[in-house]
Amino acid sequence: MTGIRIAHLMECKDYIPTIAAWQQAEFGYLNPSGTVEERVERLSKANDRQRLPISLVAISPDRNALVGSANVVATTLTHKHLTPWLSSVFVPAEQRGKGIASALTLAAASEARRLGFETIYLFTPRNEALYARLGWATFDRVMLGGVSAAVMARAA
Repeated sequence: MTGIRIAHLMECKDYIPTIAAWQQAEFGYLNPSGTVEERVERLSKANDRQRLPISLVAISPDRNALVGSANVVATTLTHKHLTPWLSSVFVPAEQRGKGIASALTLAAASEARRLGFETIYLFTPRNEALYARLGWATFDRVMLGGVSAAVMARAA
């Protein structure tokens, strides 16, 4: 998608409820006890560009509308000794196939590098091929919520 703008969520906090709902619908099965309200609280903490967590949003150039989001967090559900993690990359179904997830992923890696990290990690139950195309390498596999997930890393 040409002209997509990646911004920090702290610049457009009105999107927090939408992003929390997206994340709960898409990733809630990985942590069934989690709630939308907890996600709103976590997203609200992404309010300082100089420390984790950082949340990014993708804004369409044509409608100036939210078309995706991603987080960079200190820890996640697996491999607690590693940091930081790309987390909760989401693009609505009608916006997929336009390079938005790729743009968010690369922007997240850039944010990790800006903060001084050499490596960034992720886990994915479904999108291993996408991340591999973007330079991520699988180094482990885990079971999360009864689902197999690839654990991947790349240079920040």
